[in-house]
Formats: sequence, structure tokens, C-alpha cells
Amino acid sequence: MTGVQTCALPILQFVEGEYYHVFNRGVDKRNIFESTDDLSYFFSRIIDLNYADIPGKFRISRSRKNGISVNESESGKLVSIVAYCLLPNHFHLVLKQEVDGGISKFMQKLGTSYTMYFNQKYKRSGSLFQGKFKANMISGEFGLPVLSVYVNLNYIHHRINPKSDLVKSSIYEYLDKELGKSVCNKEEISGVISEIGTVEEYEYFSKNTSKAFGENKDLVIKDIDLDRVFE
Repeated sequence: MTGVQTCALPILQFVEGEYYHVFNRGVDKRNIFESTDDLSYFFSRIIDLNYADIPGKFRISRSRKNGISVNESESGKLVSIVAYCLLPNHFHLVLKQEVDGGISKFMQKLGTSYTMYFNQKYKRSGSLFQGKFKANMISGEFGLPVLSVYVNLNYIHHRINPKSDLVKSSIYEYLDKELGKSVCNKEEISGVISEIGTVEEYEYFSKNTSKAFGENKDLVIKDIDLDRVFE
């Protein structure tokens, strides 16, 4: 089994139908989430801003905010969300580009919207993120499953306790245990898991892969830390 390979893009030219690891952090490594409200707002914008600027889709976004039943079809979306992890000072996303320019448009809207919200709330000005978002195209055998583990369990690699710190991850969407709002494309999740086998086999794969990531960083990932995730 080979690990994930990422192809750095010196000029971000995203290809429709391809998968990308997208990430960014706060300027000067500052926190981008100071409260659970901040985390919830960013998460809601991931959902609300993921539509092409065409008639009807804007109405869907407004309807979602107003609590009205909406069409959950993936058609018209800029990207498919495959995995995510939001941490106090940075975030990771795994995105599939669905339309031409989809990732760039989505990230521009997300970054601008959240920065305006954050600056107004905390009475600050200027950039919130450390420059433009970074992105790598995913390739290689088992590339998506390996990267999904890296992203889903990223908080463990940073020694962050999700029960006491500001963390939100898609791991429970993968395990079909998410009690709140789901944002990932379910077909994409099924595709990732099917490369490994069953959900139970994905759990086993996640534990071993996470330990391997830890070893590469001279970080010991304990079974007890992983068991808390999969209990």
C-alpha cells in the first residue's frame, strides 16, 4: 500500500473532478476561532456559500438560513466536501472541484465572509488568514483514504482535546455517528471507505494510519486517544 501523494501547484489551476487538500492558518499563527459561535459560523458558511452564482441557488442559500426546507442536491455546487477539520488556529479541507473555478470561488467567498464576520465581532481590521489558501492535488494509490485520516484526525496529531477545545471534524460523518449537521458528500465518503472495505475496516485503517503519521513527526499516538474517537 502506498501513501498519499500530493502534487504541489505553483500556480493554482484546479481541474474539474479532481481532489485537493486545501488548508490555511491564522496570520501570525493567531487563533481564527475564539468561541464555539465562531466555529459554528464558519461551518455554516461552508454550507451556505457552496453554490454557483446562478438563479435559484441564491434562493436555496437564503432558504437554508431561514430554516426552510431546501433541495439537498449536489447539482449547482462549486465543490464537494470530502473531509474537514477545523482547529483553533487553522483548518483542513478535502475538496473535489465540481465546476470550472469552483474551488477558487468557494474559498474566496468563504475567506472573505468569515474575515468580515471575525473582524467586526472582535473590532479588528486587516487580514485574518496567512495569505491565500494553500492547496495540493491528491494522487497515488489510496491517496484519498490516507488523506481523509490525516484530516479527520488532525486534532489528535496536535494534541488537541475535542471535548475541551475548539475542534470540529468530519470523522463522525465517516462513522455515521454525526448527531449534528452533516456537510460532506455522502457518496464521496462511501467511495473513500469502499477503497478500504467496511466502516469497521476504515476504523482499523484510521488507527494504524494515524499512528504512522505520528511516528513521522516523532509523536506517539496512544491507543487510548484513538479509542476515545471510535468508542
